[in-house]
Amino acid sequence: MNPTSRERLVETTRFRAAFRQVPAPVAIVLVPGGPAGVTGITCTSATSLSGEPPMAMVAVDQKTGLAPLAERAGRFSINYLAADRATWARAFAARGRDLDDLAAAMVTGRTPVPTLATGTTAVLECRTTAVHQGGDHWILCGEVLHARSQTDAPPLLYLNGRYGTFQADAL
Repeated sequence: MNPTSRERLVETTRFRAAFRQVPAPVAIVLVPGGPAGVTGITCTSATSLSGEPPMAMVAVDQKTGLAPLAERAGRFSINYLAADRATWARAFAARGRDLDDLAAAMVTGRTPVPTLATGTTAVLECRTTAVHQGGDHWILCGEVLHARSQTDAPPLLYLNGRYGTFQADAL
């Protein structure tokens, strides 16, 4: 659908500038497969999709190659990072970086999908149900087969190109 002259799309720079002001949780999405046996990326677009059935979704850049792997494997995990794991977020965000130093942090979850054993606030193990194209990204949808959380760890957030955390107001 082509926008009319009154419905022109916002400029990319203005769009990105607006979203840089929206704090987002930082997650590492892991998929079985790829040259190292596990492929992972840093993601700030991971959220719940449905409560019944329990579903989650992530948006991943098409250049990462993660969506076809998740579709073939039929599984992926979303590992929301704790505030003290910004180095992990940077490592998984660096394309082509050797992730052998993080291999010790990865374990197989309750389902046959790689997960992070530590350094998370929540982990979702998902069965891939759909992959949709959305512009230059893929949207992975998955049924959540298992979830675990750690409530005493503050989350890692991304805002305006920087990592940080959230401090709740005292009641």
